[in-house]
Amino acid sequence: MRILKLEKSFSENFKALSNELNKLFEKIINYGKVDLNDNEISKAILVRLKYYYDHQNAIKELLNKRYASPAADFFVETIAFYLNAVFKIYKIPLEIHSERQIKRKRSSIRPDISIWRGDTEVVAIIECKTQLGWNRHDWKNNFSERENKLKKEFPNATAFLIVLTSLNWPGFREDEDVGKKYFCLSNVWPTDINIDKLDDYLLNPIEPIICNLIKKYKS
Repeated sequence: MRILKLEKSFSENFKALSNELNKLFEKIINYGKVDLNDNEISKAILVRLKYYYDHQNAIKELLNKRYASPAADFFVETIAFYLNAVFKIYKIPLEIHSERQIKRKRSSIRPDISIWRGDTEVVAIIECKTQLGWNRHDWKNNFSERENKLKKEFPNATAFLIVLTSLNWPGFREDEDVGKKYFCLSNVWPTDINIDKLDDYLLNPIEPIICNLIKKYKS
C-alpha cells in the first residue's frame, strides 16, 4: 500500500496542473492586455513548448525511451489556449474549436484548429505542425488541398499553417505567403531555447493572424 499512497500523491499533480492552467487563463483575461507589437503571444507559446520538450526529455532519460511522446497535440492545445485568451480580452465574437469537422459529412476536413462565427460559419482554420521533416517536399500540396476543401464550403474563410521549428526541413524559403499564410515560429529546437533571449529564436510570429481577426471581427 505504500507504493499506492506515493502514486496517489504524485498523480494529484495532474489535477493541480489542470487547476493552474485554468487559473492562468483567468489571470491573463483579467490582466486585459496583450502586447501584440512585441509578439507576446508567440513568445509565450515558445516558452510553454520549451518546457514541455524538457519534460519529455526527462521522461526519456528516466525510462530509457528512444523517442519522446509526440508534441503535436500539445502544440495545438497551446495555440488554442492563447487564441481563446486573446479573443476574450478583445471581445471577439468567435469561437475556437479543435479537431471539429467543418461540415457533418464523410469527406469534410477536421482542422487542427477552426475558428467559428456562431455554430454554422467557419472564418478560418489553422493547421499546426511541430516540424515538416517527414513531409518536407509535399507540404504545400497537402495544405492547398485542405484549403481548397475549406473554400468549397466557406469561400470567405482563410487557412493558415503554423510550424513550430524550422529544423529538419528546408523551411518556407522565399515564398510570398510567409508571415501571411505560412508561419514558422522558431529557428531552433524547443529545448535549445533560452527564455531570456526569445527574440533571437522567433522567425514568423503569429500576431498577424490575431491582428487580422481582431480587425475583422472586433465587436
